[in-house]
Amino acid sequence: MKQIFLSIQDRLTKKVPALHYIDKNWNQLNLPQPPVKWPCCLIDLDNIDYSQTASSDRVANATINITVADMHTVRSSAKAPSKSDAYDILDVLEAVMEALEGWRVPSTTQAFTRTRLAKTYSDQSYDVYTLSFTTAWVEQVTEEGQTVSASPSINVRLQLPSE
Repeated sequence: MKQIFLSIQDRLTKKVPALHYIDKNWNQLNLPQPPVKWPCCLIDLDNIDYSQTASSDRVANATINITVADMHTVRSSAKAPSKSDAYDILDVLEAVMEALEGWRVPSTTQAFTRTRLAKTYSDQSYDVYTLSFTTAWVEQVTEEGQTVSASPSINVRLQLPSE
């Protein structure tokens, strides 16, 4: 999982230069003065559902949440002189979606699929949106039950009864 978080951070750093702060979500935005630079992006797992394969490997289906927030610095009213700047967070959201939709963590996950966009918080200071993506991987397990590697593909071996 650590590789997934680091890969997402690296991808967003390269593909979305408008983001000034990219980190794991440890509830920075819930502090009275969030210790972030705006606009920011916070990464976290919502849940991982595991299922067993016939070979004792595990298939992991994960939901990854990408939280994007930006401070209000410009008025958005119809008569404001630079009102389009008030909607810059929508451009950042679009860039994040383009960077992650269909992308995969190399040699680890299947392609990311966007499943949800929700406005999760807003006040007079800033807006917060959360993008959810799903992805999956296979965890290969040793006979002792230890996970040895993760792979993006699922191999199915059909064993027909011999006659």
